[in-house]
Amino acid sequence: MIEFVLKNRKFRLHPDGIIYVRAHRNGVETKNGTWKQVKFCETSSSAYLQCKLRFDGVPCMVVKHRLVYYAHNQSWNIFDSSMNNMIDHINGNRSDNHIENLRKVTHQQNMWNSKAKGYTWSKGKSKWQSQIMINHKKKHLGYFDNEEDARNAYLEAKNTYHIIE
Repeated sequence: MIEFVLKNRKFRLHPDGIIYVRAHRNGVETKNGTWKQVKFCETSSSAYLQCKLRFDGVPCMVVKHRLVYYAHNQSWNIFDSSMNNMIDHINGNRSDNHIENLRKVTHQQNMWNSKAKGYTWSKGKSKWQSQIMINHKKKHLGYFDNEEDARNAYLEAKNTYHIIE
């Protein structure tokens, strides 16, 4: 179990992934030492698990994977929502919030983990076209007679250019 403090709130992250928070009343921690399970619900738009918590009396929406990552890396700024401070689910499963499946990435690195195929059918050439995004620019990888060759060209380029350290 990991105990941590975020602003004025005390949390516990259990090995089974359940998060508890110390009970508060009117912005002050209760004296009886009660811990309440944080209830997460799936957002309709993104399928991330999120909850509403109050920090210094102000309500704030917090996604579970950021809270879990913070529990393990408390020097990380959980409230920095910039493009260089994202948390990625390595296996692409947004409900798998084990720390082994989470890593800090930039927005660009996070996009590398998307479901995009990297190739499409070109009607004008009557061939499969393969391409990859590098530093926000498309790099043309070639035209191919069959889909498998276009896919392999993309996967090879992905292994070369999309490396997360």
